[in-house]
Amino acid sequence: MLVIRKAAVLGAGRMGTAVAAHLANAGIPTLLLDLVPTELTEEEQKKGLGLEHPAVRNRLATAAIATATKGRPAAFAHPARTGLLIPGNFDDDLPKLADVDWVIEAVVERLDVKQDLLRRVAGHVGPKTIVSTNSSGLSVNAMASVLPEELKSRFLGTHFFYPPRFMYLLELIPAQTTGPAVVERLKEFAELRLGKGVVLSNDTPNFVANRIGIFSTVYAINAMDKYGLTIEEVDAASGRALARSVTATFGTSNLAGTDVLAFAVAGHYQTAVNDEMREQWRLPKWILDMVERGYLGEKTGGSFFREKRTLVIDPKTLEYVPRREPRQLSLKEANKIADPVARVETFISFDDEAAKFGWDLLAATFVYSANRIPEICSDIAQIDRAMRWGFGWELGPFELWDGLGVKETVERMKAEGRAVPEWVLALAASDHPYFYKKEAGRLKAWGPGQTEHKLLPPRPRVISLADLKAAGGTLDECKDASLIDLGDRVACVEFHTKANVVSEDIHLFIEKILAEAGDAYDALVIGNEGAHFSGGADLSVMLDRIRREDWDAIDATLRNVQRAGMKMKYAPIPIVAAPFGRVLGGGVEVCLHCHRVQAHADVNMGLVETSVGLVPSGGGMKEAVLRTMAPAQGVDWPYFIMQRSFAAITMAKTSSSAWEAFDLGYLRPGDGVTLNRESVIYAAKQVALEMLETGWQTPAPVKVKVMGLDGMGNFRCLLDNTLESGSISQHDHYLSSKVAWVLSGGEVDINAEVDEQYLLDLERKAFLDVCRTAKTVERIEHMLKTGKPLRN
Repeated sequence: MLVIRKAAVLGAGRMGTAVAAHLANAGIPTLLLDLVPTELTEEEQKKGLGLEHPAVRNRLATAAIATATKGRPAAFAHPARTGLLIPGNFDDDLPKLADVDWVIEAVVERLDVKQDLLRRVAGHVGPKTIVSTNSSGLSVNAMASVLPEELKSRFLGTHFFYPPRFMYLLELIPAQTTGPAVVERLKEFAELRLGKGVVLSNDTPNFVANRIGIFSTVYAINAMDKYGLTIEEVDAASGRALARSVTATFGTSNLAGTDVLAFAVAGHYQTAVNDEMREQWRLPKWILDMVERGYLGEKTGGSFFREKRTLVIDPKTLEYVPRREPRQLSLKEANKIADPVARVETFISFDDEAAKFGWDLLAATFVYSANRIPEICSDIAQIDRAMRWGFGWELGPFELWDGLGVKETVERMKAEGRAVPEWVLALAASDHPYFYKKEAGRLKAWGPGQTEHKLLPPRPRVISLADLKAAGGTLDECKDASLIDLGDRVACVEFHTKANVVSEDIHLFIEKILAEAGDAYDALVIGNEGAHFSGGADLSVMLDRIRREDWDAIDATLRNVQRAGMKMKYAPIPIVAAPFGRVLGGGVEVCLHCHRVQAHADVNMGLVETSVGLVPSGGGMKEAVLRTMAPAQGVDWPYFIMQRSFAAITMAKTSSSAWEAFDLGYLRPGDGVTLNRESVIYAAKQVALEMLETGWQTPAPVKVKVMGLDGMGNFRCLLDNTLESGSISQHDHYLSSKVAWVLSGGEVDINAEVDEQYLLDLERKAFLDVCRTAKTVERIEHMLKTGKPLRN
């Protein structure tokens, strides 16, 4: 496996700094180098610094790091990761590249500038150093041509997508001289250590994702007048209605930059002379005029949109006008449908102008994508993955084409006179007219020159629950969850409620499968493949019971939830949670009762019940007491240690990363972090197997000494002062007092020893108390209606 002990990024612009930050997120010390300034700033002059002072010479890189720490979305997963970046400059620090394992060039997107810098770099790198260019579409072979022979085999393109911390796609573009082993080793490293989904691209203009994505963007823009659509209607008809990103055509360009779009389109027109759709790669004059005026996107205050998309530009006048809702019925009906294939199918079945536009854009993209193989990549899966991972499409073009029906859509295209590629016509006429085919759990794909579907290479360290279920791997199921065989006698509990809320049925299901442990499985993973791990408890069910004042039903549910948590904690088999995305409320409490947690790096964990007028009641506060007070035994005044959990719960804090989840106490030493989201379940399974192999044992029940009335007194003093200052509402004071009561251990003396059931009873009483307040009902109703918390 490739080992990267130290890296360097050349170019401290927005992208270069973000790439360096992501390397730091992966724990890699990284040099960040840029130009030496030629003039002093006013502040430097006041300090008496000269141009030769290191602080001046490294100013651009130092300032870039400082800016990145404040940016949103955050480039760094944790503030401590900034310490892994070392600022420097091209004139003084290129010799340091001799000790670097990977150099990433990320300067301005100009071939001559990149070539000049690479010539300089070549004289300083070590004999094993990998060098790559972070270009979005320039010729990698042209850059390789200026390098010495001994370095050419270690040079390739690495196209990160912005922001690299959150965008899954990384395109690797080998030059003709790149060694195959270099590509394979860097691919493995990027998937495992950087958490990337890697697509292998040929060295053609704009590579894979941008080639398809920008074509689709320009085609949509150029078709706008043909169908008489507004900017808002184009975005509605080219976004979710076509199973693509909600930012769609103009929204995406507004984010990326109108100048960036214009540069990419013009560059492609100049270089891709054999592109059959070359004449489509031209932007209308009004967009070029926008660039001329400096309307470049969000970085300049807006281009197509301003004021949080409330204003939209008028292409005729280049003046901004209030945003208008799309008029077409097809868009309204399509947006009601959750399933992406059914949504697109419904949308393009209408006869209004938006639907006609949508079909035209879809068909053009299908045909254009089919014509790009094998020009830009080896197979259809590379294109589909690139568009899902890099452009946020729900389905890649060939996946969606399969869903809509190849035979049916090809007939429609032929009737319209579209030139469908021969290899697609052959597929449509075959006995299995689908681009993809599964046999014995392996995925096969159709492609140019094929007479049958061919196996695609399996993705390492990726477990697909959907594939396992399709192959008959479901061991047990209920309405809200399934138990899936992961192999090696490890099973996975998968939630499949709306937003993956943790229902009472799920807790009862977990109890049932724990009672059967050892029959078909010796370890459990709790994970799923939804958009998020869990949105918490089902608030609608709870609100209904509160309105009916059915306190007995609420109490019974809480007892079931708490009992399931304790059975998990003291289960006879190891349980590993695999959280990712949002993990809220009851979802956190599920994780807290697992023996280990293998979290995705960007997990957002939080006990957020106070934001809806409730308090944690599934063991979350109990675990906070145990995890805080047990290590604090013997500390003179543990109140200050408990403040972390108190603040996290009362302020409904959520982590922005796994490392922040450690800070908040939701993860603990021994829990793990996986950077690749699609490998989290696989990693959790490996942890479970390791626990079995190393002789894991069921933990023993514990008791803990609590702060009691003394701790409660301190919390009350803090809350009274905060209320008096106007920082919290009266109801927040009430809720926080209930949290403080539980975290302090109730009305007992300091250092009283209590067990877990005692703390669970406190949680349950506190929850029932807050349910009886009108303010709690208001907060739950507001959350269910708006999706936002109400502080009343």
